[in-house]
Amino acid sequence: MTKRNDYYFQLCAELHGHCAKILPNHPAHSEESSTELLDKISRLTDSFAKSDDYIALGQDIITHIISHYPDITPQVHRDLLWFFGGDCLHYLGDDELQRYQTIEELYYEQCVETPEASYRNIRAQQFGLH
Repeated sequence: MTKRNDYYFQLCAELHGHCAKILPNHPAHSEESSTELLDKISRLTDSFAKSDDYIALGQDIITHIISHYPDITPQVHRDLLWFFGGDCLHYLGDDELQRYQTIEELYYEQCVETPEASYRNIRAQQFGLH
């Protein structure tokens, strides 16, 4: 797994952990609905780890959380919106989209010179975290 994919896998794992704490007793949704979402998130992390096709599943999960779980939405890292793309991109502003595009370009440029380039560090620099 590349440093970039490892970064996104960690974000998915964090989202899974957060949802695992909140969803089992979620007051606004049935136990069946919450269990179904948790199962999907588990499948996502499993598929991600195996490098299976996880993009469509990720898009489905993120858009479902945003539309049905507004209390969990703030816990969805904005980077996941970019990573999964598709309908998830509608939730990002134009300035964010440009910033993520710049991060991707810088990452792939650095990978040519240094295959072990750190996606996390490039992202931190672009967001002024370093």
